[in-house]
Amino acid sequence: MFKRVMLCVAAAALAATAAPASPASAASYGCDGTLVRSWAVPMTDRLDGKTYYRSDVKLYYDAGTGWNCAALVKRSGLPRYGDKTPMVLEMYNSRWAEDNYKNNYDEDQGAFKYYAGPVKVYGKGLCVSVRALHADEVANSTPPDYNGHLNLSGVACG
Repeated sequence: MFKRVMLCVAAAALAATAAPASPASAASYGCDGTLVRSWAVPMTDRLDGKTYYRSDVKLYYDAGTGWNCAALVKRSGLPRYGDKTPMVLEMYNSRWAEDNYKNNYDEDQGAFKYYAGPVKVYGKGLCVSVRALHADEVANSTPPDYNGHLNLSGVACG
């Protein structure tokens, strides 16, 4: 009897770890390393001018490789979560102006249900900047109205 109980407990634990994660529960959003910081993306209501928040930029750093990685993540439980909305995420390091190689600049843009990214740039010994845009509308064929803006210069220097 004891062996059967232990076998059931082990099978349940294995099933729990094998279950697919929801898109928003992917803790690192395709990024390696440690979460360094998170910033809320302010959005402006076009009718009353008030500020509200529907997404956050999450920045990761892998000290072993020297790479920074970021994702623009929608907040679960809020309107437009799970709907495709226009989002843009750009990240560049302090070498970008003189050296436009892929490891100095990365971007992801489109209509996303849960998050934009990951975007990755080399950061060891460099400062990293991030730009995020988020529209609070379901994606359609018209040009998006990005009422969410965040520009961060030199946020992570390593």
